[in-house]
Amino acid sequence: MLIYFGTGERHYGDIPLAFQRRRAWEFQAVLKGKIGLSLPDGVEPVQAHRLWISPPGHTHGWVGEKGRGSEVAVFHFPSAPELLTRLLNPKGFLEIALNRRGIHQVRELARKVERYWNRPAPGMMICYEHALMSLSLIACEVSQPAETGQSYQQSRVNAAILWYAKRMEENPAFPEMARAAGVSTAHLRRLFHQVLHASPNQIKDQMRFQRAIQLMSDPAMKLERVSDRCGFGSASAFSRAFKSQFGSSPQSWRRAESR
Repeated sequence: MLIYFGTGERHYGDIPLAFQRRRAWEFQAVLKGKIGLSLPDGVEPVQAHRLWISPPGHTHGWVGEKGRGSEVAVFHFPSAPELLTRLLNPKGFLEIALNRRGIHQVRELARKVERYWNRPAPGMMICYEHALMSLSLIACEVSQPAETGQSYQQSRVNAAILWYAKRMEENPAFPEMARAAGVSTAHLRRLFHQVLHASPNQIKDQMRFQRAIQLMSDPAMKLERVSDRCGFGSASAFSRAFKSQFGSSPQSWRRAESR
């Protein structure tokens, strides 16, 4: 669920945003211009092309360059993937440098979210969930250590997830994932909970729905093909699972997206 959204030009340099204790997870991206965090113990340098993530309870404000505006996109969610908590720095927030692709991705997310924010429709919850997962993925991809520096636990989980992603159409069983990762099913299940704070089935479902949403953004992609590509077995099984997860059918989501 999304509880606040804002996008467009801000003038934090001339009208700083005062300290405030955040009630939710805040994702704030600067896509053009420069802004920076204002913290109780000092002001961070203003930066360009950044995504800042802070958890509920974090106190901060925002500053910018005098006389210059900046383009931002701000999302507040009541919850976020547990892994983000482990990536926070000692000051309690996460700062991510955005490359050109990242800037474009955040802009597109903001564009889609803005449409539902202004005109609620059946697909809005799916859109908001997609935005949360995409922003979290940007943070994790940039912040996670390289393969050579990964822990044993992280490397086994990553091996299982990568193996599954390549074979999603086949919907392989969890024991096959464990064998591919070189560990027992019980051990890999423990590693999923330890590293991702989620069960293997929860992660598999997130991956399948994420891919399904990406595929359905192509209006020419039939639901039967989406179902096959994501390992659901049939279009009817996919529709039931999708509606159970998001409260909206794939067809309703597509109609809302096409408006």
